[in-house]
Amino acid sequence: MKNILILTLIILLLPFTEWKGQSIKRIKDKHIVGQEKRQVFYEWGDWQPKPKYFLGIQTNYAYAMVWGWLAPSRNRDYKGGSDIRPLGPWGLQNQRYATTLVQQDKTEDIQEEAKNTYEENLKEFYHYTSATSSADPLYLLYYKHMLKSLDNFDTNSPVPYQWGFTSYKAWERFNNYGIIGECRRKIDVMQDKYKIAKTVDMPRGKRILAYHDCLIEWRKMRKYLAYLNAQAENRLKAEARLESYKTKNPRKITKERRDAEIFMDVLTGHLY
Repeated sequence: MKNILILTLIILLLPFTEWKGQSIKRIKDKHIVGQEKRQVFYEWGDWQPKPKYFLGIQTNYAYAMVWGWLAPSRNRDYKGGSDIRPLGPWGLQNQRYATTLVQQDKTEDIQEEAKNTYEENLKEFYHYTSATSSADPLYLLYYKHMLKSLDNFDTNSPVPYQWGFTSYKAWERFNNYGIIGECRRKIDVMQDKYKIAKTVDMPRGKRILAYHDCLIEWRKMRKYLAYLNAQAENRLKAEARLESYKTKNPRKITKERRDAEIFMDVLTGHLY
């Protein structure tokens, strides 16, 4: 209650209290204003104080002390010199601004070029490294499917069908001749080349050329195996016809005729 009474008394006494404050007078010196104009961009001039002439004679003592013949030489050089406003049309600060803008444009061009170079290098790295070779679109769409049979081919397999032969006798005959062994060696070389193309880091173009070389060699090998199979089947059929002829016509076979002559007759269809 005591505090409330004290607060009420203070509020009632406030209108009767005199307040005194410090007042600030605004000073506008035309000499300072003229110097400020010269220091920025507004005007190169307004030399204060102004000269006064009487009968052609300058009579303003203040002007003579600041800019006239009584002034220091640096003041006269400053007044009679060139426009050195930093924000003037040819001021140093504006030149710095213009240089900054030019450098900014060059910086943006350099950054754009660096970005493009980085992206190109990144793409080239993706194509160069073997870690992403299996994700190459051309490989996925074409070479992976076309070279799947080469990748899965077992050179140690004794199954004639895998080698492209329709009978075991035909495959065994060429195997005994050593032709299958030579084909096995060539297929191993093709498989190694295909594996290197997939696992070794190299440029994308070189990798695609390696795939294509493997594909061409594999096609030639399959055609060659098909040719061997056709030759073997024809040979087996001819031999079977010859044996059948000898069995059915034992008297027509004489010792004077060689087996080669009889074989040629069977091939040409002269014997039935």
